[in-house]
Amino acid sequence: MHIWKVGVCLNKKTLWLTIYFSFIVSFIVILLLEPIGDLFHNYFLILKSPSVLLTDYLSIAGLPATLLNVLITLIVNVIIIKALKQKFSSSVIMSLFTIVGFSFFGKNSFNFIPLYLGVYLYTKIHRLDMRDHILVLLLSSGLAPVVSFFSFGAGFHLAVGLILGILIGILIGYILPIFNKHSLKFHQGYSLYATGFSMGVLSMVLTGVLKSFHIPITIYNEISYDYHYFLLFTILILSLFLIILALILKPNLFSDYKKIIKSSGRLQSDFFKISSTPAGLFNMGIMGLISLLLCLGLQYFTPDHFYFRLSGPSFGAILTIIGFSCFGKHPLNTLPVIIGGLISMYLTPVEVTDGTIIALFFVTGLAPITGKFGIFAGLLAGFFHLMITPLALDFQGGFDLYNNGFAAGFVASIISSIFIALKKDVLKEEVF
Repeated sequence: MHIWKVGVCLNKKTLWLTIYFSFIVSFIVILLLEPIGDLFHNYFLILKSPSVLLTDYLSIAGLPATLLNVLITLIVNVIIIKALKQKFSSSVIMSLFTIVGFSFFGKNSFNFIPLYLGVYLYTKIHRLDMRDHILVLLLSSGLAPVVSFFSFGAGFHLAVGLILGILIGILIGYILPIFNKHSLKFHQGYSLYATGFSMGVLSMVLTGVLKSFHIPITIYNEISYDYHYFLLFTILILSLFLIILALILKPNLFSDYKKIIKSSGRLQSDFFKISSTPAGLFNMGIMGLISLLLCLGLQYFTPDHFYFRLSGPSFGAILTIIGFSCFGKHPLNTLPVIIGGLISMYLTPVEVTDGTIIALFFVTGLAPITGKFGIFAGLLAGFFHLMITPLALDFQGGFDLYNNGFAAGFVASIISSIFIALKKDVLKEEVF
């Protein structure tokens, strides 16, 4: 029997005790990084932030308070998963990596709760199983800045702002599951950031309403580069850990890994089921190392002499890449879209900014385009994505943290439609 099969049979109680013990140790370490008074003062700066894109919590609160926010946000989500008796599937692991990544810039332990309540109410009122909507629940936190903006950034009295923020968050969470289901048909699963697209549409409507009432929306650009090397080594350690763990669980996993790299990655591609859990973990580690190499290359070869260094948002983007590497992304389908994005950076007169670099990481959400239609289609998708993303941000006002998912939805719809139309069996193309 393979070691990984033995691991599957481990006592669940032992697994949960290990997780909780890790949380306790992490909390103690964070408390040692900064005086408690300063730590919680800075943590409350995060909670009171409007959190609209791009708000780097490392910039407004420092590393210890940001790590505290990440830890508390992760603990709450893990407790919810346990309460729902949800298995740690590839979709759940992907969602947790995404949540941790965005807890560096936009999500905090206050602003996602109303959205979760909205999704919960939707399932209860319509008598649905909450576990069937776990993916939408966890990813709904991408609209968390809506709650923070109304609570702290729209100029309302604090009590009025809090009430408005919570109620609007609950309303959006309530309508998101059904809206997300319908919007998926728009891009046919060729964008891995499907929820980001539906959230972008809702954010666009909200932005239009606010502007009609002359309520100003500030697009933030608070970025900190002070922790570049810490974040760089964190990616390296995490990636190596995933690779080593995968090889310990199943040393001979390369035949399984071939199944992953042959997959198109189109939604929903569960690499744990398509191949095996160790192969999926191995792919996550490999994609982390590829992201690391991209970071090092961008640091020295970025156009317009833009000196790239890791910040909260770019680090969060890489964690999202790693998370989605058990749910659709692998080297063969992501490299063409990354190269397409790089070509766009060098050939177009668009100014290279932090947002441009972050879009280059998130362009990997279009990986299924390469997997389904080939390298040329992937290059085109990456090329156009970098040009559309800034426009998408203006449309949705910075409320949708998954802004690249909003942009990717349009790119995926256009590129897939063109290449499907070029196929002889266009009428046989599978539709959602």
